[in-house]
Amino acid sequence: MARAFIGTRLNGSAQSNRTRVGMERYTLDEALEAFIKAKEAEGVRPRTIHDYRKHIQYLKMFLKECNYDISDINELTAKVIREYIIYMKQTKMAYKGIENREKEVAGLSVNTINIRLRTLKTMCNFWFREQIIGTNPISNIKQVKDDEHTEVQGLNDEELNKLLGYFNTREYAQWRDKVLILLLLDTGMRINEAVNLKLVHIDFKLLTIHIPSEISKNRKGRDVPITREVAKLLQELHNETSNYFHECDYVFYNAYGEVFTAEAFRRRLNRIKKRIGFKKLHPHMFRHTFCRNFILNGGDIFTLQKIVDHADIKTTRNYLQMEKEHINQQHNKYSPVRKYLDKR
Repeated sequence: MARAFIGTRLNGSAQSNRTRVGMERYTLDEALEAFIKAKEAEGVRPRTIHDYRKHIQYLKMFLKECNYDISDINELTAKVIREYIIYMKQTKMAYKGIENREKEVAGLSVNTINIRLRTLKTMCNFWFREQIIGTNPISNIKQVKDDEHTEVQGLNDEELNKLLGYFNTREYAQWRDKVLILLLLDTGMRINEAVNLKLVHIDFKLLTIHIPSEISKNRKGRDVPITREVAKLLQELHNETSNYFHECDYVFYNAYGEVFTAEAFRRRLNRIKKRIGFKKLHPHMFRHTFCRNFILNGGDIFTLQKIVDHADIKTTRNYLQMEKEHINQQHNKYSPVRKYLDKR
C-alpha cells in the first residue's frame, strides 16, 4: 500500500491544501521578522522596511481592539482579514492619536486601505511560499473598489499667490519653506528627493538637478531641469545656511543645523493650512500642481513622465486631473465651432 509521508513534494491543487503537520509555528511578530530579513537580503530600502513594520502595527491594533488572540500566524484567516477591511472602512479613525492630524470622521480612504492590503498580500504570499502558513488567507481577497476615485488636487493660481504671500522671508525658517515650495513647483520633485538635495547635485551652469539613484523612488538616477531663478534662490539659501552652520552639504536645514525632513515640512504646512484657511495642504500637492501646469503651458506628457520619474505613463495621466475652470478655459480657447460661428 502506497503511503504518503511528511516531506512529500506537493504540486497543483494539493499545494493550496497542504498539511500543517510538522510545520513550525510562528507568531505574527516572528512571521514578520522572517519576512523583514528576506526583504533586507533583497536590498529593500530602510524606509520600505519601516512601512512594513508600521502596516503590521495597524493590523495588530485592529486585532487588539476587536479582541482577537492570534498566537499562531495560521489563525490569520480570510474571515479575519475581511473584518479588518470593514474595520478600516467604517471604524478606524485616520491619524488617530496624532496631534493636529486626527480626523473626526471614521473610515480610511479607499487608497489607504488598498495600500495596506497590498502590503499584507505581499507578506502572505511570502509566508505561503516559505511554508510559514499552510494556506494563503488573502489569495481570494480583492482590492476595495471606489465609486469615484479622486486624485490629489493641486493648487490654483489664487491659492498659490495666497500661500506664497504668507511667508515672511526675513525669518530663516519661513524663507527656507518658501524656497522649498518654489523648488517643488518648478521641478515636480518628490518631497524626500527635495529635502535630501545636496549642493553638489545642482549644476548651476546647465540648470539641472541630479537626483541620484539612492534617493530616487524608482532607484534610477535622473536629471531634472530648473529655472535660473530657482537655482539662484537655492544658492542664496545655501550661502546663508553655511554662514550659520559652516560646512553644509545639504541645501535644506532646520534652525538647529540639522537636515530638514519631509515630516517636519508636513507639520509646518499643516499649521500654515489652518492659518490661511486651506482645507488641505501637503507636499504632494505641489507635485500635482507642477504636472498640471506643465501640460496646460504646452508641455507634452512623455517629457513630463521623464521629469517626474513615473515608470508607467498611466501614473502620469492620473496626475493630470483638471479642475472645472481649466477645462472651461481650454474649451473656450480650442472649440472648433468658433471658426464656423465667425462666418455667420
